[in-house]
Amino acid sequence: MSFRPLSRRQFARLALAFAGLCSAASSIAAPADANSCPPQPTPPSRELMLKAQQQATDRGFLWRIGRNGRDSYLYGTIHAGRPEWFALGPRAEASLSRTGVLALEIDVTDPAVQSALRGATQGPPRALPAELMQSLRSAWAAECLPAADLDRGAAEFHVSQLAVAQAQRLGLFPLYGAESVLLVRSLGGQRPVVGLETAQTQLSAILARDDDEAASMVREALAELQRPMANQGLERLARAWEARDLKDIEAYADWCDCLNTPTEREAYARLVDGRNPGLADAIERLHVDVSVFAAVGALHMVGPQGLPRLLQGKGFKVTRVY
Repeated sequence: MSFRPLSRRQFARLALAFAGLCSAASSIAAPADANSCPPQPTPPSRELMLKAQQQATDRGFLWRIGRNGRDSYLYGTIHAGRPEWFALGPRAEASLSRTGVLALEIDVTDPAVQSALRGATQGPPRALPAELMQSLRSAWAAECLPAADLDRGAAEFHVSQLAVAQAQRLGLFPLYGAESVLLVRSLGGQRPVVGLETAQTQLSAILARDDDEAASMVREALAELQRPMANQGLERLARAWEARDLKDIEAYADWCDCLNTPTEREAYARLVDGRNPGLADAIERLHVDVSVFAAVGALHMVGPQGLPRLLQGKGFKVTRVY
């Protein structure tokens, strides 16, 4: 297999898309001690992709879903990865090649999606209690993020950038995540890319409904990031995805130390299981006309409301590939 190099325009689209999706900050503010900042990824060059391909192996979770004489695929992803993961394994590559469209949760290359994401970061700021805002500013500064970015946009959206910075300190980068790999392969191979959700649907699951809920979400997110188990949980999630350990992903709620309060549990249910029926409906609609490679976060694959179970209920024959 050979790589078809992306054009400058395609690389620019990819970089812009992931900057908008994964980062609430427009730039990194260099402090006096720049060594304390999270490491930043380099663009995925041809050399990086070739090196990753030399050690490519199947990671994540893959199902074949068939109905009415057509096969599609369901792939459980991780949204941040390591440089050496920037290649599809042989079975994932073969499955992608059999499909006519790549379906992601949202199509981050769509200008309308990028505009909606910018709106979440650049709109009017939330009214948070002064002491909470100071805690957020302190945590923000510790990750070398520009202070001015907190003067606009939804604070509960911004706080997710602190989790991104935490992942980067562990060597996990959104730009090297599974979705990015799939986008590179699809853009290079002229495969259409579509979103299973609108940006508004995803943002409605992420954003608070009012300032009080936003304050609770920010307070609990900051507390979660300070827990001793936070880094261990992220590392464990990455290891389970790399090792294709679906049983450990299924037990995520038992070991993540992230569902300790009513607000955390409600937010998780809204962000994960609450979106699954809509995702399943979108996959079903696409499958009527074309074989689909649907790539969705691995946590959407587990439990009675997981996508494999929902699609099985819609009459699909669902077979785990790995």
